[in-house]
Amino acid sequence: MWQTYAVKRQTMKLAFEENPQTIIHNKSYEVERKWLFHGTVEHNIRKIQRQGFNRSFAGRNAVAYGKGVYFARDSSYSVDSTYSVPDANGLQHVFMCRVAVGDWCGGTYGQLTPNSKPHNRLELFDSTVDNADNPSVFVVYHDAQAYPEYLVKFRCHPQTD
Repeated sequence: MWQTYAVKRQTMKLAFEENPQTIIHNKSYEVERKWLFHGTVEHNIRKIQRQGFNRSFAGRNAVAYGKGVYFARDSSYSVDSTYSVPDANGLQHVFMCRVAVGDWCGGTYGQLTPNSKPHNRLELFDSTVDNADNPSVFVVYHDAQAYPEYLVKFRCHPQTD
């Protein structure tokens, strides 16, 4: 799985280096974002650890910015019990991931792929986001664009006033 991710990341990096003028939103020119967070349920952990992320499951929790795999810049988004559902012992699970986000565009409800770039209708953006100017949610559409580096297990305690 690491090799597949590394190849995809390198391919995207070479495209950035060969055609920097085509980059619209990612002005850092960094293909990879580390660390992005992905909350999940306990029964998906082994599948993700062995096979990586799978777009076939897209839409279970969110499609607001497209039907891909969702990652958050801020852990507070992924630790929400909507995404990181507590198991029978009250443990929640969030992956810290390397994600090759590339160049992004704003996403729309239910879209299946990123939009075409304006200069070349045959070239797609690499990912979609919640806000193109300051993204906090990234959606990727190729399974090899993300690598689950660490699994964080935790238990949230109710806040007392």
